[in-house]
Amino acid sequence: MNILHLLSQNQLTGAEVYATQLIDQQSRNGHNVFQVSNGFFAETKAKKQTLEVETKSFVHFIKNFLWLRHFLKKHHIQVIHTHSRAAAKLGYWARMGLRIGMISTLHGRQHPSFSKKLFNQYGDFLIAVCESIHYQLRFHFNYNPRRLLVLRNPISSTDFKYSPHTSRFTNLNPTEPFKIAVIGRTTGPKGKRSEQVLMVLSQLFEKLNKPVQFYLIGGKASDLNHTSSLQIIEKSVPALTSVDYAEYDLVVGSGRVALESLITGIPTVAFGEAQYMGLVRLSNLKENYATNFGDIDLNSISPLLPTDKLKQDLNTLFSDELKNEEIQQISLQIQKDFNSEMIYRRILRLYQSSYFLRNYSRWIPTLMYHKIPKAELKSQHKIFVTAENFCKHLQFFKFWGFKTVTFNELKKFKSGETDFKSFPKKPLVITFDDGYKDNLEIASPLLKEFDFKAQLFLLADATVNSNIWDHSETEPPHEIVSGIDRQHWLNSAFEIGSHGFQHQKISSMTETEARAELKNSKMALEKEFKRDIPVYAFTYGDTHPAAADWAFEEGYDYAVNTDSGGLLHEEDPYRIFRVNIFPNETWLSLFKKTSSWYRRYYFSKRQK
Repeated sequence: MNILHLLSQNQLTGAEVYATQLIDQQSRNGHNVFQVSNGFFAETKAKKQTLEVETKSFVHFIKNFLWLRHFLKKHHIQVIHTHSRAAAKLGYWARMGLRIGMISTLHGRQHPSFSKKLFNQYGDFLIAVCESIHYQLRFHFNYNPRRLLVLRNPISSTDFKYSPHTSRFTNLNPTEPFKIAVIGRTTGPKGKRSEQVLMVLSQLFEKLNKPVQFYLIGGKASDLNHTSSLQIIEKSVPALTSVDYAEYDLVVGSGRVALESLITGIPTVAFGEAQYMGLVRLSNLKENYATNFGDIDLNSISPLLPTDKLKQDLNTLFSDELKNEEIQQISLQIQKDFNSEMIYRRILRLYQSSYFLRNYSRWIPTLMYHKIPKAELKSQHKIFVTAENFCKHLQFFKFWGFKTVTFNELKKFKSGETDFKSFPKKPLVITFDDGYKDNLEIASPLLKEFDFKAQLFLLADATVNSNIWDHSETEPPHEIVSGIDRQHWLNSAFEIGSHGFQHQKISSMTETEARAELKNSKMALEKEFKRDIPVYAFTYGDTHPAAADWAFEEGYDYAVNTDSGGLLHEEDPYRIFRVNIFPNETWLSLFKKTSSWYRRYYFSKRQK
């Protein structure tokens, strides 16, 4: 994809470090990446262009708007990723009327304003780096919850690794000073934070009669008041590594700094520009996540240091209550929750959703069929449509101008591989489950006759030759294509998706079993048919949010069910709502089930 990262940097901040990591990963994966900002303080592989994105001059803003709009067209940008309020505002206006996706990552509390509440200027999707920001966007600004998500700061496991350290708090050398690093800007709220913590820590160590050496990283001691009596070593480090953090006995920081030091295995006091979170323990890790380690508190505008709490935290360190085992557990948990590779993939998937929605922003009716017998079945499960009625359905779709698309084709549109100029005006997705013999012998020829295609959700177990999950005294078996005959699907009107192995409910499995079902069924079908398998259908339409996440993590582009999902496919691409089709559908009922208002009605009725 052609991606633009839009920033407004006048100094190095966590937002630029975040963007830099994304840019480098996207460049390595073959995307064409551009970066526009006031200034550049971290090296990246992007094509850079300086622009005074943050400006208070209206005339200057108009000039920026015109310049950026020309830039977007010239370089055929498909998605803009903004990383600040000023960047979001400029990006919002510059892409007006253009079919360019836009998402924003919000790293801090957003200043309330009438315009923000009136309309969302942050783009098609908003990424909050912690729950506090998400809460503000959802409940203070009333933004669409289906377009908001929490994605944490990505941390590379190759750049930051845990290594055991001997704690000097319990292995004392009375002549060697404790090395304490206070990391972060020394201007604004973080400057107040740094000043407070330096003064209080110096007093506490003096009372304890223990030597201490302070290191100030990322700022200047001259910016701080009341610290001239302290011996402070300033360090200017463009980007800290695990080796850098390992020099210190204790780190005081917030946001990305806290993450990096904790992964390295250094005891860390989380104190950000909003609040003091204290010594990070397993017991308060989730609370730290929610505030980005003290940087975000909707009820705070200035960091205040509770001296007694800091004293307790120091006592915890000196008493050896914080064991190396807990420090290692914290490191491993953060590496899992902030895994850079998974976060990069999620962000790229958001780019694709944003780009798709910018080019097609209506519901795509997705219909679910099963059996197409020649005559009506005596079955308690009303999941068949006779060949005669199915032909009438296809006549209806043709008459009303529908053109079928498969998930394989949708994947190519969302990724920019296929130009949206060829996207149908009235798309329709027809899906079939299980792989019944009548689908191949009856449905496929009829689909071809009307120049339609369908998505088939096939069981990965090639030995299944009937619907064994429905067998009973009153329910006769129905033949499923099995064995070598399954190769006939390749010449049919169907494209193949996964339906698991043996039609088992994902909700009845453990996470390990469910992930194996998703991953291994995809691999088995891809090996059997030499085709990409981009979509999974949850059996019985049964799913839950965790299963949707697992489908993404195991490599699918989409997953479908029957009872939940967003109003639009790309609002929730791993819980896509399918419409049940029954034996006695009429043109009127088909008209209802393929209309956008039907999806809105169903959604408002069930709120899912």
